[in-house]
Amino acid sequence: MFNKNDEVVIVDISKVKNDQFLDDEAKRIIESCNYKGNVTKLFTENDKKLISVSFYLGESRVTQVFKVDEIKKVGE
Repeated sequence: MFNKNDEVVIVDISKVKNDQFLDDEAKRIIESCNYKGNVTKLFTENDKKLISVSFYLGESRVTQVFKVDEIKKVGE
């Protein structure tokens, strides 16, 4: 399972690249981070475990929410 501050990577990069709800600047930040970010929050909504992941590029940051199977710990 994941813990706050874990470094994680997105499993399906094409899903992020083709996400129609994610603006171009957010996609650029996530891509610049090599699709790696840090877990900032763990929570449950409608009985689903969700994880907030923040991606940092200098002073810019974007945070996305992922399901457990959409990310993995770096190195795993």
